[in-house]
Amino acid sequence: MATDYKIEGRNQAILDAVDRALVEEGAEAFANELMCSQCAYVHGARMLGFDEEQALLASSGFGWGMQHGERCGAVTGSLMALGLKYGYRNRDEFPNYRILKKKQAEFDRRFLEGVGALTCREILKGNYAVEAEREKIYAEKRYDACEEVMGYAISILEDLLRDTSDDEDLVRSGME
Repeated sequence: MATDYKIEGRNQAILDAVDRALVEEGAEAFANELMCSQCAYVHGARMLGFDEEQALLASSGFGWGMQHGERCGAVTGSLMALGLKYGYRNRDEFPNYRILKKKQAEFDRRFLEGVGALTCREILKGNYAVEAEREKIYAEKRYDACEEVMGYAISILEDLLRDTSDDEDLVRSGME
């Protein structure tokens, strides 16, 4: 979907390099009333062989910056997906947290480099939780820019999930 709204602080060259199929995946998700958090988390869950229906349900409350303009749902969904691979379930697996923090920091760095902000409030120049601001976001179709943001988030997530450089350091305690 084309929009006249431009995200301040974005690096258009980086965003233009995103695989258009990923942007279309975001557009299709939004057309089906899915949240950005759902799109990112389900994409990662699918890559890792996890149940998509459960992923949709688990991530459904994180869109629009958790309904308060905070962390973009594309970011939170991606970070949740990173947890599926690099997270931990008990004390024995706690060393994985070091790897997870490293991956999350890399995600944030790259997202900031391309988009210029981590929060919906900054990306959309408005707070979804405030009715007057939400109405302006809708009236100006600022959310149309989210398709590009979503595609970019998924591209970073794919890179980080495909990176196997830390896999040999992952600890699994037999709870699979």
